[in-house]
Amino acid sequence: MKRLFTKRNLLVALAIVIVGGSVVLLANRLSNGGSDSAAAASGQIWTCSMHQQVRLPKPGKCPICSMPLIPVNQPSSTKQNSGSMLELSDHARAMASVETVLVQRRKMSREIRVVGKVQYNETALANITTRVEGYVERLFVDYTGIEVKPGDHLVEIYSPDLLVAQQELLIALESQRGSALVESAKRKLLLWGLTQDQVDDLVRDKKISDRITLFSPIQGTVTEKMVVQKAMVKPGEILYRLANLESVWVYLDIYESELAWVQYGQMVEIKAEALPSQSFSGRVWFISPVLNEETRTVKVLLNINNTEHKLKPGMYVSAVIRAELLANGKPAPTGVEGQWSCPMHPLVVLRQGGECPVCKMELVLIPATPASAKPTEDQLLLTVPVTAVLDSGVRKLVYVEKSKGQFAAVKIVVGPRTDDSYPVLSGLNEGDKVVTRGNFLLDSQFQIRGLPSLFYKEGQAAAVGHQHGGASPQASPTPAQPATGEKLQGHDQHKP
Repeated sequence: MKRLFTKRNLLVALAIVIVGGSVVLLANRLSNGGSDSAAAASGQIWTCSMHQQVRLPKPGKCPICSMPLIPVNQPSSTKQNSGSMLELSDHARAMASVETVLVQRRKMSREIRVVGKVQYNETALANITTRVEGYVERLFVDYTGIEVKPGDHLVEIYSPDLLVAQQELLIALESQRGSALVESAKRKLLLWGLTQDQVDDLVRDKKISDRITLFSPIQGTVTEKMVVQKAMVKPGEILYRLANLESVWVYLDIYESELAWVQYGQMVEIKAEALPSQSFSGRVWFISPVLNEETRTVKVLLNINNTEHKLKPGMYVSAVIRAELLANGKPAPTGVEGQWSCPMHPLVVLRQGGECPVCKMELVLIPATPASAKPTEDQLLLTVPVTAVLDSGVRKLVYVEKSKGQFAAVKIVVGPRTDDSYPVLSGLNEGDKVVTRGNFLLDSQFQIRGLPSLFYKEGQAAAVGHQHGGASPQASPTPAQPATGEKLQGHDQHKP
């Protein structure tokens, strides 16, 4: 009986424990269910501080990194009209090291530093060729590098064909059959390379020469010699190459991102490594229409005066291009506007129209800058520092302090960048305070709280409304619900 009584007590005690545990478990479930229901009913959203695209309707751990989720502060109905702004306390602002500057109007300029290479002036090159078959009897210029002037003798050639042509002229003169035959014989000698003086001497002296001397047509330097003593030459064969080094060309490599600052007629200053204490200046007169796809550069051509022959073809140079912007965001005039130039010879720039002195084409007017675009004191450019602009590659944002401690994201449109600032074409007004330091921290807070930010144009409030039941974080890469007008206190500014 005693043993039976003991077993009955144990069974009763076990039953009481089981019933009690069930009651406690049911109460906990009801409590948790009520809490989750309350959270879901209140619209509370939970996110991960490391993965802001995670949006869940209840607390837990991040499905990506297992960090505890944190609540996204929701806007109260009394603050809906405060706009998409974030408010920082003085302490939070100091902890985030937020700094602002005023948007001002000022003159803008840009220095572009590029490299280039000295080349021959292609319009000042000449080839010396023979027009008759013959043999080289004498070389007056027998090595490269010699400076020659127009009319200097270069080479003496013996030609049997030339001897026959001279005899034909003398026979025509003696027969007196007509001036047409004489003129034809003279023209033949001129086309074969004799000068007018040589033909006149032949007519006057009646003395035939079996040798022809070739003379230099230009002033220049012998850069190549392809003939030697006693060599046989044929019509059209190149004997010398000459280059006039009184002026040289410099080809600069301009990156495509800097092309907006370079234009025809612009003055450029260059320096050569061999002449570090001396600078040269030239004018941009040609911009290549073709981009080099390997280097992403465009060739820009300068013409440099080189009367002292200090610049040698093949030298590397560095160049500085200084450009200013007008109030309309376009480069300032270069000084050639309103003058006349030749489409085939852009180096020709004249103050009056007419014919090109080189090719006789009609000159065209270089378009002048409209008077309304000329820089005046009241048309200075509105500028914003480079450090204030956040660029996503699609759009640009700045954070503006609307009032003390209240910040809003503003989309802006800017012109080409200078060294330290952008010209503002739209989005800001003179006197606005833009954040130049701490703007990345502000942007992260805007993203966490669902406000419009750099990568989220409309914010994240619209994206979190229908995410229930632990949706996958990859399903919607949108940040958080806006917390308009909410002030951060203490260390809250460190919360994502």
